[in-house]
Amino acid sequence: MKNPPKPLRRILVPSGKHYRNKVSVFVICVAISFSMWGLIKLSRVYEAPVKYRINFQNLPSDKVLVSTEDSVLTLYIKARGLELYSRMLNPAKNIINVNLSGMRLSRDGKIFYGYVRTSRFLKEIAAQLPQDNSLAGVEPDTLKFAFEEEYRKRVPVRADLSLSFADQFQLYDSLKLSPDSISLFGVKSVLDTIYRIKTENKNIKNLNSSRMLTLKLIKPKTKPAITLSTDTITAEISVERFTEAEVKVPITVEERNSRYRTFPDKVTLTCRVAMREYERLDPSLFSVTIDDIEANKSGSSNLAPVKVVRQPKFARVIRIEPERVEYLILK
Repeated sequence: MKNPPKPLRRILVPSGKHYRNKVSVFVICVAISFSMWGLIKLSRVYEAPVKYRINFQNLPSDKVLVSTEDSVLTLYIKARGLELYSRMLNPAKNIINVNLSGMRLSRDGKIFYGYVRTSRFLKEIAAQLPQDNSLAGVEPDTLKFAFEEEYRKRVPVRADLSLSFADQFQLYDSLKLSPDSISLFGVKSVLDTIYRIKTENKNIKNLNSSRMLTLKLIKPKTKPAITLSTDTITAEISVERFTEAEVKVPITVEERNSRYRTFPDKVTLTCRVAMREYERLDPSLFSVTIDDIEANKSGSSNLAPVKVVRQPKFARVIRIEPERVEYLILK
């Protein structure tokens, strides 16, 4: 419509501040009216179906729930409209506890079957609803279950740690986990596939002192689910300042069919050792010898590599000088 009548043109193409104010007031009034109407409707009591996830309690001892045909109950609830809509729009909070104590089981091979009537839980369910809600009905009328025997398995724990150390610092002792193994509970077919349990990943940088960490255990995602004997462990990280030290150690040669003499008769070992252990460092704690068999393989008849055959646990040899020595066979 290129040229609408003047009254219609005033509506389609509004002009003037006074007219725009009238339109704004009209829109606000309509919005308030709808809001009041909605509040009146939502304040009334309605009956509606609301789905609830079931949290099963007091399962049969030494059994694992492997399947249930119904893990959700549909509750017919009488409540105010606002509350019903909030429960429908946020179903994650809709959880009902169901007590299965006293349920009888029948066995068929390795599977144990059981069932219960939901009418048995009406009072129990109604007690878990808000006071101004009333329960009108429950679906389904029967809950069916299947169980297997529960088994126990002990597995080691592996810490998933990424550690870096400040200059001159390093791990003084092996990482200590407490406990270093845990028990798993579940069906045998699932437990047979699990050989260890990992912790959460921790990345710790620039370590310069000992630390004690509490680490969460990562539960494997299995079906049916397994249970862990504990959810956390502690990890002790022993950190110490290290330094380098040198010791001169005589070369000892194991006598076979011939006697040997080396030139030189001593080597210098450079060791990395914790500061607290520095005073304990002594040449008598080390033994070195020559590997004449390796020398013969390499074709060097008078040069043999030096190897360390004994050293203390608190020290680590990082360099040998010289690495090869001359040797003579004495008749």
